[in-house]
Amino acid sequence: MNNNPVLRNLELDFYFFTEIMTLNKTLTRANFWAIAINSTVAYLLASIIVFYVNHVMTIIGAALFGFDLSFNYNTIYYHVESYEWSADSVKLIFSAGPIIVLIIGFVSMIFFSKLKEDETRFKILLLWIGLIAFNHFFGGLVIGNLFKNGVGHVFNWMYLKDTEKMAIALFGIFCLVATALLMARPVAMSTNSYINNLNEDNFPFIITAQIIVPFLLGTVLSIAYHFPNVLFQERYSWISLAAMLVIIVIRINNYNTIYFDEETRKIKLVWLPVLFTL
Repeated sequence: MNNNPVLRNLELDFYFFTEIMTLNKTLTRANFWAIAINSTVAYLLASIIVFYVNHVMTIIGAALFGFDLSFNYNTIYYHVESYEWSADSVKLIFSAGPIIVLIIGFVSMIFFSKLKEDETRFKILLLWIGLIAFNHFFGGLVIGNLFKNGVGHVFNWMYLKDTEKMAIALFGIFCLVATALLMARPVAMSTNSYINNLNEDNFPFIITAQIIVPFLLGTVLSIAYHFPNVLFQERYSWISLAAMLVIIVIRINNYNTIYFDEETRKIKLVWLPVLFTL
């Protein structure tokens, strides 16, 4: 920077003018909805992946015990007499899906960590898979205990006492909070697909477009997809995911400005994932 006070002030004025002009070009209504739709599509794809991984693993688990069943796109019907159920079958059938989902969540975040510096928007899909997968598993520990469904069947067949079930539910809540705190940084880093830095000026715009609106729209569309046979997990899991996102947003809001790079970003609606999701 020039040592001359006048020239230095001119340089600073030009810098801030350039920043303001860039900000105004980015924070537009068209860009907002392009980001929101792209992220909503990623949210829906992640929800579908998590749901059907759990769905298929449950069907495979039942098949391993030779159970007669039928299923459609969102419901499994067991044509099994009550005496045919055993502790081993219940444990495998109703825990296999959540465990595999948890593994997929970890794998998606490993791949995300490899791509976090890139502009690719594929990492936003990986981010949503991680968030929804962790919420599915840890939230299931809470919801399953409350409604005695899903993984809750496993706890019932283990003949756990109420205090032990409460301890598992509290463990699930603790893990949800811990996950939210740990996921705040990846969520913040994911915004580099659209902006050069995350600061107090663009924070409300980018977080609302990439996280809040997709969560709201995606949840409504996901429930509509399963309607009228909305299973308990899909009916209530949005509550724990919403709590996680609130913690994430609050934590990111306390960050200092995060700088990425100075390469020009092109914000546009990506049609191929939209059509694929439809």
